[in-house]
Amino acid sequence: MNKKTLSTFRARLYSYRFELLLASLLCVFVLNIFFPDNIYGGMAQAVYLPFQLLAATVLFESKRNLLRLVLLFAVLLVICRALDLFFVKNIQNGLLLLYICFFGSVMLEVFRQIYHAHLITTKIVYAAVCGLLLIGYCGFYIFLTVEFHEPGSFNGLGQGVQAMNDLFYFSYVTILTVGYGDITPHTWIAKNATVLVAFTAYIYSLVVIATIVGEATRSKKKNGNGDGDTGNS
Repeated sequence: MNKKTLSTFRARLYSYRFELLLASLLCVFVLNIFFPDNIYGGMAQAVYLPFQLLAATVLFESKRNLLRLVLLFAVLLVICRALDLFFVKNIQNGLLLLYICFFGSVMLEVFRQIYHAHLITTKIVYAAVCGLLLIGYCGFYIFLTVEFHEPGSFNGLGQGVQAMNDLFYFSYVTILTVGYGDITPHTWIAKNATVLVAFTAYIYSLVVIATIVGEATRSKKKNGNGDGDTGNS
């Protein structure tokens, strides 16, 4: 593959960056129907994590300096994920920090691209959904870090790896403000983390989603008025 072909291929991937990212984020929910044992590891993550790493690198194609940083996070994540199979307790802190840095970087880049978008298109709608899903991902790893450092921080969690699955569920229940009450924060740090994640999702929905809907409505009205003027003339 020559340089021109590679450049064309990368440009085409970049044009579908939000579709790729959305698919990589949603596949976690699908895969864990078939591999429900452990959302944080096991067969499911062996499939979706490489997909997410690829989608993230495509997202940063136009920002080469940031791309190098995200690639560093990705490489370290893969190495630590492999080592985690053998030395769980020794590198768990670093692994969770890498997850937060990786998904946090991707989330901020999605926010940046939405902010700088000049037109409200289907791609921006995909980006908005990705942003909300990424808040849930970051919330999951924040809650997991809290529970890892202070076991018992959340009431209602299952035992062992089931606790990880429960925290993933709790993160999305929190950002969607469903509030079933089956899992609740117990310690002060857990309560603060829950408020932080919920507040971030609320502000995101209030600002980003409302802005997209408002811009789309104004665009339709503008096009409608334009058509009417053309018809009258």
